[in-house]
Amino acid sequence: MRREIRPERPEEIEQLGPRTRLISELSQLESRGREVWILVVFAASVLLLGFLSLFVPQHIWSGNKLTVSFTIPPQVLFVVMILLVIFALFLVRREMDLRKMRLTNVSQLLEAQSKLTSSMLDSVTHVFNRSLLRELLQSEISSADRNSRPLTLIMTDIDNFKGVNDRFGHLTGDFVLAEVASILRSCVRGSDYIIRYGGDEFLLVLPETDLGGAAIVKQRIYQQLDDWHQNNRVGDIKVSLSVGIHLHRKGDSADQTLAGADSNMYGDKRPSSIPSPVPPRS
Repeated sequence: MRREIRPERPEEIEQLGPRTRLISELSQLESRGREVWILVVFAASVLLLGFLSLFVPQHIWSGNKLTVSFTIPPQVLFVVMILLVIFALFLVRREMDLRKMRLTNVSQLLEAQSKLTSSMLDSVTHVFNRSLLRELLQSEISSADRNSRPLTLIMTDIDNFKGVNDRFGHLTGDFVLAEVASILRSCVRGSDYIIRYGGDEFLLVLPETDLGGAAIVKQRIYQQLDDWHQNNRVGDIKVSLSVGIHLHRKGDSADQTLAGADSNMYGDKRPSSIPSPVPPRS
């Protein structure tokens, strides 16, 4: 079955990637902002004390034990405090420059992350494209083998999708692809992956999922597809899916695991959905 894994000590999880860097940068900016306000308050306090020392020194220093040991002329004290204010303002300016630089870095990171995300997503279905598949699948296989945990793939494609394109046009075909991708997204967890594997084929990578859990996902896909036919279908378009489930076997490569899912998907096709061979020319 599908298991939700919650680490007992989240602070031990290695934090990587652009998202973590952005959070770190924003946290540092917030800390820098507090430091700037502290410096501003300090400068204002020193400036006020300097003015009071210059104009009403008897109210500020009378009775102070320090005056017994030495005497500081108000003018000298005022100059010292002005120098402290200038130094504090210098620190404020430096912190503001650093803050501006960090904001620029955050903006650049956001832009880079946006470009990276766009390059990984299929423009029609808004699921991951195949460019991510090799690295992602190898990583999940290594994790499953290392931790002796299940990893299941579901390969699915749209039956007779060429007929949809031929009859209704490619715009309608793209709409059907997007709707199927939306159905698949509604049937999996946030920790699962959906990849557009081919023209009308989708691959679901389900970490921490055994055959029983994958069967639940498959049933959920069929149920969501039935609901789509009742509420959202366009015209008389009838969409059916062939779904193949394959449990990764420890030691199998990514290619072997993919081949198993692909083979099971074709085994799930109904005879009417398998193209007939073209007869040879006489």
